[in-house]
Amino acid sequence: MTTPSGDDMLGRGLRLLSVLAEHPAGLGVSAAARAARLPVSSAHRILGRLVEERFATYDEDARRYALGSRVLELSRGFQRSAAGYSAAAGPMGRLAARTGLPVIAGVLDGADVLLVLTVQGTQHLQLRSAEGTRNPWHATSLGKALVAQLPEAEREELLKGPLPAVTPRTVTDPGLLRAELASVRERGWAEVDEENEIGVRSLAAALPGTSRRGPLLAVSLAATVILTEADQLRAQATALTECAEDIAARMAP
Repeated sequence: MTTPSGDDMLGRGLRLLSVLAEHPAGLGVSAAARAARLPVSSAHRILGRLVEERFATYDEDARRYALGSRVLELSRGFQRSAAGYSAAAGPMGRLAARTGLPVIAGVLDGADVLLVLTVQGTQHLQLRSAEGTRNPWHATSLGKALVAQLPEAEREELLKGPLPAVTPRTVTDPGLLRAELASVRERGWAEVDEENEIGVRSLAAALPGTSRRGPLLAVSLAATVILTEADQLRAQATALTECAEDIAARMAP
C-alpha cells in the first residue's frame, strides 16, 4: 500500500474524515483503511480517537464508522465565521422572501459545484438542496455562472471534461457549452432546465469582481417546472444579479 508523501497523523485523520463524508451509511475499518490508503492498524487507531473526540461515531452492531456531531459543529462555526458565507445570508433571505423560491449559494471546487448555503422560499412545494452537496459544474446554473467568469485557460481545462450526462437534458458537448458560457458572460446570469435534476430549473449569477482568478461565489434561484415557467423564472434575473452584487459588497475587504 502506498501512502502520500509527508503523511502524518493529522493528514491521515483528515483523510479518514473525508472518506467517511463520502460514505454516509458508514464503513467498516478495513474498507475505511483501503479508501484512505492506510494500514488497517493505523486506521483503527485513528478512528478510535476520532470517536473519542466525537468527530466520528461507531455502531457496534453494524461495526461501521460514520461522521460524528463535531463535524456539524465545525460546519456551523465556519458558516458564522468571517471566512464563511454569513454575509450572504441576509441578501439571500430577502431574495427568497421576495420570490418565494429557494436561494442557493455555491462555490467551484475542482469540476464540481459545492453548495455552501441555502435559504428556503415560501412556495408550498419546496426544493431541498443540502449544504455540502456536490454537483458537476456543467449540469448546474451555479457551475455555469462560476465557470463563465474564469480565465480562459481554466475554462478550457474544465471543458476538456469529463462532462457526463446527469439527465437526458444535460448539455455535454464542449462546443455548445463554450457558446453558452459566452452568453452567460454577456447577460450576467446562467440557466439550466432539468439538466441536473428532472423537474427542476434554475438561474444563477456569480458575484461580480471578487477575484482576479474568478468569482468566489454564485447564487441561484431554483424552481419546479410544475409551478414556475421558464419565462417566469427569467423575470427574476435582475433581482438575482442585485442579490449577487449586494453579497459582493458585503464580502469586500
